[in-house]
Amino acid sequence: MVQFSQTSWQEFSLPNVLETLQYAPLNLTIGKEPIIHYTFPKELAPGATIRYHIQCGFKAINWTGVISAVNDNQVTVRLGQGPFRGFTAKHSFTTEGHMTACYDELSFQGFTTIPEEVFAEVVSKANLVYGIFARKAARDVYLAVESRKKTQSFDALDIGATAG
Repeated sequence: MVQFSQTSWQEFSLPNVLETLQYAPLNLTIGKEPIIHYTFPKELAPGATIRYHIQCGFKAINWTGVISAVNDNQVTVRLGQGPFRGFTAKHSFTTEGHMTACYDELSFQGFTTIPEEVFAEVVSKANLVYGIFARKAARDVYLAVESRKKTQSFDALDIGATAG
């Protein structure tokens, strides 16, 4: 079994952090050390899927988790699909003054694609990256595209109304 835990503080409100984590980061700087990040679904509810990603140089491991429970800004997750026989996670968020504290615990059991000792070494060097600004950039692009789609829909309705 390989375990990972990290505590971070974000200079954003709790609702802002939770909303921003719904968008995959548009870009992240990857150095020599591996990074982990995850993307929440639009709604934090049991049965919803969280997407996880570890990037180490040009190699990546992706998997999904299924939300088991959501209580008081704590999200409990089990393995959806991925290169492990088991995976659990707990993501907790609390307001501390003007900041949001983020507590993450990940546990990996049984590996199907790489030796456990290799994976354990990667995880021991990893940092969980929230990439809030990169996620906000992704959100802005997404919202601009959605806005453009709606504008085009209205244009199509206007054209159809004047043609008739």
